[in-house]
Amino acid sequence: MMLSALILMTGLISAPSDQSELLWQPEAATVPTDISQAETAYQQQPDNIDLAADLLDKYLREARIEQGHYFLNRANELITDVGSTHTDRDWLIAVADTLQYQHNFAQARNVLDRVLSETPRDTRAHLMLARIALTLNETDVAQQHCTALLGSTALGIVSTCLLEVQGRAGDLERAYTQLKQLHQQQPKAAQSAIAHWRLQILTEQALLLGDYEAAQQWTAAMPAPLHVVDQKRRLDSYLWDADAQVPQSLIADCQHTPVDSITIRLAWAEKRNQHGECWQDYARERMQLRVMRGEKLHSADIAYYFTYVEPDAEQAMYWAQQNIDVAQEPFDYRLLSAAEALQPNQESAP
Repeated sequence: MMLSALILMTGLISAPSDQSELLWQPEAATVPTDISQAETAYQQQPDNIDLAADLLDKYLREARIEQGHYFLNRANELITDVGSTHTDRDWLIAVADTLQYQHNFAQARNVLDRVLSETPRDTRAHLMLARIALTLNETDVAQQHCTALLGSTALGIVSTCLLEVQGRAGDLERAYTQLKQLHQQQPKAAQSAIAHWRLQILTEQALLLGDYEAAQQWTAAMPAPLHVVDQKRRLDSYLWDADAQVPQSLIADCQHTPVDSITIRLAWAEKRNQHGECWQDYARERMQLRVMRGEKLHSADIAYYFTYVEPDAEQAMYWAQQNIDVAQEPFDYRLLSAAEALQPNQESAP
C-alpha cells in the first residue's frame, strides 16, 4: 500500500504474559523539538484551532516517517479532544489526512467534501480525494479531482496528478516518460513536498515497468529521513530484481526493531543473501503474533511474508485477499498475483 494510505495498529499488548512477548514491544518514541513546542503552545491555548491543526499535522508527519503507534495514537487522541465539527479549513484537512492514512476513506471523503463546500477548488482537498480514489482503483474519479484544479493550481502539480492517474489507467510507459521530463524541468524543487510526491510516483512506475535501477535512483534522490513507504520501495527495487542482492548497507543491524513492513523485507533480503537468520527469526515471531490475533490491518505485511519469506500458499492467499478488500493499488494486485501463483497448478508469478 502507498505512503498516503499506510496502515497502523493502535498498539500492542501492554503487559506481556511471557518473556518472548517483550520482543514485540516498540522502541520508545523520541519526540522532536518542534512537536514538543507545538504541544506546549496548544496546551497554553487549547481553544486555538490553528494550533491544534498544526500539532495534528506534525503528529501525522512523524507517524508517516516512523509508521509507529505513538504519534498516530496522539493524533487520534487530539481529534477526539478537539472534535471534527469545526469549520476551520486547516483543521479539517489535517483530520481528513489522518483518517485516510488509516484507510477510513468514507469518513475522510465526508470531511473533505465539507472543505470543498466552502472552497470548491481547494488544492489539498482535491489532491487527497484523488489519492483516495486511486487507492480504491477509481481512476475516473481521481482524474476528475485532478482536472478540477486546472486554472487554479500550478500546472506542475496538476500535471503530476494527471500523470499518476494516466499510469494507473493503463498508459504506464507514456506517463512515466512524461513525468520524468516534468521532474527534470523542475530540479530546484527537489526537496519540496511536491517533488517528493513526484519521486514516489516515479519510483512506483519504474518498479511496475521492471526498471529496478531507475527505481533505486529515484529513492536515492528523496529527502532524508526516508518515510517507511519509501524504505519499502527501495528494498523492493532490489528484492524484485532476480539478478540483484540487497546491499548489506541497507540491511539494518539486528538490534533495531523496525515496523513489520520493513522487517519482512529485511528477512527476505537476509534469506536471498544467505547471510544470517536474525531477521527471519524476528519476522516469523512478528507474523505469528499478527496471525494469532487475526490482525486484518496488517494483511499486506502478512501476505507478503507468506508469499516471499516463508511461502505458504493457503496463508498467502487468505491474507492477500483480505488486503485487496481495503486497497486496490498496483502493488496490492501484484501481491495477490504472487500469492495466486503459489497455489497448486498455477504458473509462476511475474
